[in-house]
Amino acid sequence: MSVKTWLCALLIAGCNLSTSDTTDDRPETFGFITEAILKPSCATAECHSAMKAQSTDVFDSVAAARASIHANQLVFTCEQLMPAETFPCGDDALNVSYLYQVIDDKDAEGDRMPRDQALSNKDIVLIREWIRDGADGLN
Repeated sequence: MSVKTWLCALLIAGCNLSTSDTTDDRPETFGFITEAILKPSCATAECHSAMKAQSTDVFDSVAAARASIHANQLVFTCEQLMPAETFPCGDDALNVSYLYQVIDDKDAEGDRMPRDQALSNKDIVLIREWIRDGADGLN
């Protein structure tokens, strides 16, 4: 087999040619988001761990993340914004939720989190939908 043939075979094998469903079947819950996304991405020793607590935010456990989000008003739920309205409240919750702003684009100071490497689009979408749908498990 020639080198060109071998390289072509490797390229084809490396491509995802499937048309499989790209639906995210991960649970849209605070516990899952904390354990699977916030804890490994944000609760590093130099950032938002109990040891460092950068900006007083701690994301290395569900309880600590919940306390930080409430104390620092990082996420607003539909109930907080529009107590008498029906759910989901959609973009209203996103527009005032600092957690979403800082992971999706930048905050008012121009920071995007995590600083070392942005979250995957799939993780950002999961957090966005969790907030838009009422931030299940936050209260």
